[in-house]
Amino acid sequence: MEQVADKSLFFGGRLAVRIPDFLHPMETNRAEFMYPYEQRPQIILEDTNAHRFCTFSLLKEQKLAAVQVEYAIQCITKAIVGLYPSCLLSDPQLVPKKDGACGWFSFRSMIREGTLQNFMYVYSVDECMMLGTMGCFIEDEVGKKQMLQMMESLEVPERKPSYVRSSPGSLQTIGRHHGGGK
Repeated sequence: MEQVADKSLFFGGRLAVRIPDFLHPMETNRAEFMYPYEQRPQIILEDTNAHRFCTFSLLKEQKLAAVQVEYAIQCITKAIVGLYPSCLLSDPQLVPKKDGACGWFSFRSMIREGTLQNFMYVYSVDECMMLGTMGCFIEDEVGKKQMLQMMESLEVPERKPSYVRSSPGSLQTIGRHHGGGK
């Protein structure tokens, strides 16, 4: 994880997020067990002691403009509730950002050790969908607060222009046509 100021950078510097110190990359064998499908999340962080986790997946094939985030999170919420009617813990919400919004909702799931509160979120990164989940035990108030703070910290850093040194011989003339034009 590359760092900038107090945030970690992911996906070639296209996503910045404040990650709490207790979260660390999930071991590959554990990730394969926890997410036993071919298309598992691209980044999986966890705190095994407290059962806290977060995932990040940049879905480049799934286009999402910043103005579509609210619609997208409402559709995802309806699909989840359609499959699991009693799981919803909070209605879709928006976290305002300087470049749009992050949409999220929360739902419950069960593991052997107890009930988890999961926060599913979507965010537009370079007009592609960032989809992720964050979660902790339902009674872990500190964990829930930290998950929401991570969501609030999501941002797409401004791209800094890069300058390339060129030599006079490498410049091209614009507007010149092949075949002896003007």
